[in-house]
Amino acid sequence: MDKDDQNSNKLDQSKELKKEKAGIIHVLLSQNYAVFFLAVILGVVMDIVIPFDVFNSPIYKNIGLLMIIFGTLIVFWAQRITTSSKPTIGPNRDLSFFLRGPYKYTRNPTNFGLTIVALGLGLIINSLFSVVFIVITYLISKIIFIKRQDHILNERYGNIFIEYKKKVKDWL
Repeated sequence: MDKDDQNSNKLDQSKELKKEKAGIIHVLLSQNYAVFFLAVILGVVMDIVIPFDVFNSPIYKNIGLLMIIFGTLIVFWAQRITTSSKPTIGPNRDLSFFLRGPYKYTRNPTNFGLTIVALGLGLIINSLFSVVFIVITYLISKIIFIKRQDHILNERYGNIFIEYKKKVKDWL
């Protein structure tokens, strides 16, 4: 095997590793979403066992609906920016690569939006336990999923991601 073939193999392996890392982030996100879903379900079950009628006012239903709309728009915006940014991925990236759309304001807009949507749902269905479990789930998400995602992005983008983390904090 000559030197050009070896370099080509290394480049192919590097590309495969990056694809694998990208896949890991999507797996982390799907696991995170599943945990939020389970928090709502567990909350509803707990509310059936130990009923609390805390959010029964129409104002809570309206606030919950607004939260669902707002959170959904944030998630949609984040996903749209991510999708439209894929063609610009390449070796000549700079910090502006990360500072697009909602990513200018928080490093995890999808997680933020999902939390808002889940809390809104908890209000609409009058589930105190769901609201409590969603807050706990957010903390678990921050400790486990977001920390791991940051580690992967740090490995993938290096100093660019480190500078981004300095400029843009997580929302809580």
